[in-house]
Amino acid sequence: MNNKRLYHLGISLVAAVMLWFALILLASITSGPGLKRFFEAFGGSFGGFVHAIIYMAFIFGVLEILEYQRFLKKQNEGFKLNLLPVQDQLILSPDEVARIKLNVIDLEKHGFSFLLTDFVKRACTQYRNNQSIGDTLHVLTAQIDNSKTEMEGRLEMARFLINAIASLGFIGTILHLAGSIGLFHLAKTEEGMPLITQSLNVSFDTTFIALFLGLVLSYFYHRYLEELDTFYSRSKSYIIDNLISRIYHPQ
Repeated sequence: MNNKRLYHLGISLVAAVMLWFALILLASITSGPGLKRFFEAFGGSFGGFVHAIIYMAFIFGVLEILEYQRFLKKQNEGFKLNLLPVQDQLILSPDEVARIKLNVIDLEKHGFSFLLTDFVKRACTQYRNNQSIGDTLHVLTAQIDNSKTEMEGRLEMARFLINAIASLGFIGTILHLAGSIGLFHLAKTEEGMPLITQSLNVSFDTTFIALFLGLVLSYFYHRYLEELDTFYSRSKSYIIDNLISRIYHPQ
């Protein structure tokens, strides 16, 4: 586990515990039954420890996806470098392709290194090797596909957390249902029914909260996938339209 992920895990743990105790405090000082029930539904009781675990998983998942989004946003800055000519009807000679590669290498030496600069540089290198437009397009496509697969592979933790949050909700429901059954011998007592009712409420609240937060995390996840698809599609179109399709090699 890298340092960034450990940092996110630590923040998630602290934030989840603070949120849990804040809900417990709010539930304890609230006099109105409706508002007290609201806080308890979100884990505002010492029986809401599963809620705290769910909050931790949710916060961790959001932080992971936001980190990937920041990285992708930085990569989009590569389009602002004007690496390739965009004028209509312009053609490129092999010497000009080589010059583009040298310009990209110079930019990377000055700290302007992006996925897009690497794609352009490798496309120019491939064309220099055998001066085949078909092979250059094939190599570019393979490179972009491999890079996209690697980026999607980093999302395995987010996919796991989306499923884990729902599972934690069901686990919490089962635990509190079992606790409610254990209190059935107190059903006929004056103080027994409120305890049973509270345990049943918490059991179903856990599933509701888990499903809701899992849905929110799933939205962030699929929104990132959309941005990822857009970036790679835009990168491929940019290089094909402004580099590969412009190359002219006189016989």
